[in-house]
Amino acid sequence: MLKTRIICCAALATFGLGLPASAKTTYTTFDPPQSMYTYPISIQAGAIAGYFQDNDGYIHGFVRAAGGTITTFDPPASNGTYITGMNGDGTIVGYYDDSNYLGHAFLRAPDGTMTDIVPNNTVASYAYSIDQKGDIAGYYKDNTAHWHGFVRKPGGKIKAFDIAGASFMLLYGMNKGGDVTGFYRDNADVTHGYVRTANGTITTFDPSGSTFTSPYAINDDGTATGYYMDSTGTAHGFARAADGTITSFDAPGAISTYAQGLNNAGEIAGYYIDSDYAAHGFVRSRAGKITTFDPPNSTGTWAQTVDSSAVDHHAAIGFYDDSSNRAHGYVRSK
Repeated sequence: MLKTRIICCAALATFGLGLPASAKTTYTTFDPPQSMYTYPISIQAGAIAGYFQDNDGYIHGFVRAAGGTITTFDPPASNGTYITGMNGDGTIVGYYDDSNYLGHAFLRAPDGTMTDIVPNNTVASYAYSIDQKGDIAGYYKDNTAHWHGFVRKPGGKIKAFDIAGASFMLLYGMNKGGDVTGFYRDNADVTHGYVRTANGTITTFDPSGSTFTSPYAINDDGTATGYYMDSTGTAHGFARAADGTITSFDAPGAISTYAQGLNNAGEIAGYYIDSDYAAHGFVRSRAGKITTFDPPNSTGTWAQTVDSSAVDHHAAIGFYDDSSNRAHGYVRSK
């Protein structure tokens, strides 16, 4: 595969000096063996799943136990493994590229057993979220080059769905009730957000002034988060409540704000770009208070999500760049 660095977040930033780390927080940094760039994606009860790029430019999955032990893995036919979600049982979902760089959705059981997820007539498939029951959500391209969302039940039954007027669609997040969120592109090439409830009802939405809406996660009370772009190309974070109320927000000092994940306490994690084009992490409380941060020795910080099972200490994960431009995983705890 091409030996290029992979960035897992929504946008790429120019690197600059980080902000001082808060004395009220602790940071635990980690890297799988031979990792050049480490990208944590999901945290559940202290266990972390993600992927990394090795010294030869190849991408592999990893899971880090709450005690710190790291296990790396790849499906047998993988030419690059990307982790996108994990539930509280330790079941991991993601996708791998084959030798033709087509994606294949898969799940990895806690004992390491891997299973491909193959919707009907699929050419490429991508799993992006798993709930506590083992329901898996994602999207795929069929053999007529059309894109569809899907939900897979633990027994293996797959139900596909579509959004009227969509020329392309992605699915990123799912909650324990089976509600999913993502975005789709219409025939005018405009991108909108959507929420699909477990009963199949699809609601599309855009924050006021949005020219591009990208939800990334949905929690168990139906709150969805992500970011949107305005007409100037500036990114803003948003939280959409289950009743449809949308609140937009920006981190202090941000020229663009990217919300990435949230937990069941309503805390939102993400990153922002400052006027020097440096990236910094943030956590936003349900009440709207935004705390910005950078791990020690960071030259750029990206936050991915917050642990839903550890809301008492607000454990956030993400990655940061060091002065050599290498990315390291971190856990931020209070």
